[in-house]
Amino acid sequence: MVNKRQELLKDLIEKLSRAIHAIHSEQCFSFGNNTLRKQEIMILFFIYENKGVSSVKDLANFLHVTSGAITQFTDGLVEKKIVQREENSEDRRSINIKLTAGSEKMIVDFRKKYIESASKSFDFFSDSELEKFIKLIEKIKTNNC
Repeated sequence: MVNKRQELLKDLIEKLSRAIHAIHSEQCFSFGNNTLRKQEIMILFFIYENKGVSSVKDLANFLHVTSGAITQFTDGLVEKKIVQREENSEDRRSINIKLTAGSEKMIVDFRKKYIESASKSFDFFSDSELEKFIKLIEKIKTNNC
């Protein structure tokens, strides 16, 4: 027999997953002439927040995926000339992913539009509800596997 807490946690996880999906599902995010997927957006934001460059390993840790998955995600961004790969000057076995000069200029505006669009999902929350929700989410501990 499943206890009440397990049922509540199952319900919470399912609803969080649906909410995250809903925030992105009806959104079409254009970056210049390109449409970006959720993973590509997360990669761009992570690189941007890390001064325009990030190692494949750091990206993989951030997204909780393998380095191979990061290579697949970034292949499309490289083809679209949004990022470029470069050898890490400190460790030649390591590859860095870097914003191109053109994408560096575009990302600030893109990020602003992305947040405005995604924020619409929270229009029905009052400011005090948002503050409470943020505090509750901050209590979630991440697992470092």
